[in-house]
Order: sequence, then C-alpha cells, then structure tokens
Amino acid sequence: MPINPKEREKAIFIAKKNLASLVYDFQTLEGMPFTLPEVQTYLQGITVGGHKVEDEEKLKQQALAWKYLISLIEHNKFNFSKSVACDLQKIVAKDEALNPGEFRDGQVWIRGTGYVPPQHDGLDEKFEGLCLRIQRIKNNFEKGVIASLDMARNQYFYDGNKRTGLLMMNGIFISNGLMPFSVPSKSVLAYNTKMLDFYATGNEKTMFEFFEKEYAKEYPGFSVDMIGYTWKEK
Repeated sequence: MPINPKEREKAIFIAKKNLASLVYDFQTLEGMPFTLPEVQTYLQGITVGGHKVEDEEKLKQQALAWKYLISLIEHNKFNFSKSVACDLQKIVAKDEALNPGEFRDGQVWIRGTGYVPPQHDGLDEKFEGLCLRIQRIKNNFEKGVIASLDMARNQYFYDGNKRTGLLMMNGIFISNGLMPFSVPSKSVLAYNTKMLDFYATGNEKTMFEFFEKEYAKEYPGFSVDMIGYTWKEK
C-alpha cells in the first residue's frame, strides 16, 4: 500500500513521544530492574540511584538503539538489510554479545526448548531468504511481525536477537506509517511462553495473533484488515 507521509510523520512523532515506554518495555523484556518513572527520569538526563552500573549502561544502550532507529527513519536511511540489523544489534547488545554487530560464527542454544538454531555458516543465506520473503509480502504489519519472529528463531547474533528483531519490526512499521510497538511489560510472560512454543514448532500463526491482539490493545480500533491483511499460514 502507498505510504501516507502524514501517517509516517505521526508514527515518528509517537515514537519520540513514547520513547520512555518503548525503552521500558525493552528493559523489562530483559528482566532489568527499572521502573517506568526511573526510565523517564534517566532519559531526562538525571542519574537514577540504587542500581548497578552495568544495569544503567545496559539501559543506556536500549535508549540509544531506539534513538538510532528513529533517526534512520527520519532521514530516510532505514531499510531492511543485514547492515542495518548489525548496526542496531551492535548498539542494543553492546557489552553483552560476542562479536557485536556481526552475525555469529558459532553455535548457540535457547534455554527452555530443545530447538537448536541453524548452523552459523548458513545464516547469510537464511537472512537473504528473509529479505526476499519480506519483499513479497504486501501487508506492512505482517512484514514487521515476520521479521521479528525470524530473527528471534534463527538467532543471527550471539545475543540481542529478540530486541534487534523488534527494532527491525519497528523500522518497517514506522517507515510505513504504523505506530511503534514493543511487547508491553504486562505481557512479557505470555510473550516468552508463546515464543518457546514458536521456537519448537516454527508455527508463526499463534505469535502473529499475539502481536495483533497486543497492538490492538495499544492502539484501540486497529485491525489488520484495515491495512490490507494478507496473512496465510506457511
């Protein structure tokens, strides 16, 4: 569907206005200890006491990653590519991951599931396949969700895969006039539980329904039917 410049401008505005909430949801996803008021205070440039230095550093990186993404979109430099994904992962997983900003060069495992992500030597081909799949999808909400799920399941990086996938999802959303979205803190348990099932089965349908439901809660009145819904189960 054609991009409405006013909707895109509105989406960027909402992302900036709701930056604290987006960062808060990210750090909650990682089990970090900050409250929303503390995140708001931190983003105002005021030091938040009572937390470990490493936690504050990690919080800083979550904020920088969101700011970088929004800047890319504002300057029409966001595109769904390996280079952009690597740039975002390098920021969001700084000091957490081996080889930040690069696809992993070894095997990884996911706790809580018997599913084993693909071997590292096939990751470039996997990502190229994802890019081609996204190009064929017409619905921008569907594109974003598929990107997020694929990046989480294939584990292209040593760490920060879910967050990088969610950032790339939002790059697709905001660039195309959809409002920004992250997994709400109150729904993290449901998200993690459903993701474990998704890792094991690869069935995207349940996760797509989860994202659609949560997005509609955040933005009442939303329906994928409003934006040319084309979802078909693989």
